[in-house]
Amino acid sequence: MNILCFGDSNTYGISPVDGKRFNDNERWPSLLGIKLGAGYQVIEAGQPNRTLTNEPPFSGDKLGVKYLEPYLRAYHVDTLIIQLGTNDLKRRFALSVADIANALDTLIIEIKNHYLHRELPKIVVLSPPKIYEVGAYQSIYAGAANKVRQLTAEYKLISERHNCHFINGYELISPCPTEGIHWPQKEHKLLAEHLFQHL
Repeated sequence: MNILCFGDSNTYGISPVDGKRFNDNERWPSLLGIKLGAGYQVIEAGQPNRTLTNEPPFSGDKLGVKYLEPYLRAYHVDTLIIQLGTNDLKRRFALSVADIANALDTLIIEIKNHYLHRELPKIVVLSPPKIYEVGAYQSIYAGAANKVRQLTAEYKLISERHNCHFINGYELISPCPTEGIHWPQKEHKLLAEHLFQHL
């Protein structure tokens, strides 16, 4: 069984301590693969700065929709876990909660269109966790702490409408309290355990 983990820097596994990538025994997709064991392949498709709605300048092509289809073509995917939305909350994008929610809705519709005459993978939507407006990210994510709370409800509604499995990241996961965006290693372990039970 193939499980595709499609997300941003927290799926890639950026450490809030030093900005480096967590190793295979620390980041949640690889921990999930270890827990599931033989018969499962966890495909890690995390990309720092990936968004649902925009392509950040100077960072290359990060838009989720453009980068998901090649994975769907390359692999037989049984379960697709979507972990996106945090980067869309950056102040410079000036996006509303509705804008980001609509982008998730569009992504799921495009996934369904891709599998129009084939069996659709199980889709798991992980809503963005809390954001702390602190440190170096304080101005970058100004106003995001309140928006991300509102976004949880929208993600849940969209998941229900599309018969996707919903995981409330806002309640489940907390980022580093002094860095504000990226998750401590214990949160990766927590998510891997939660997904293991869920799957």
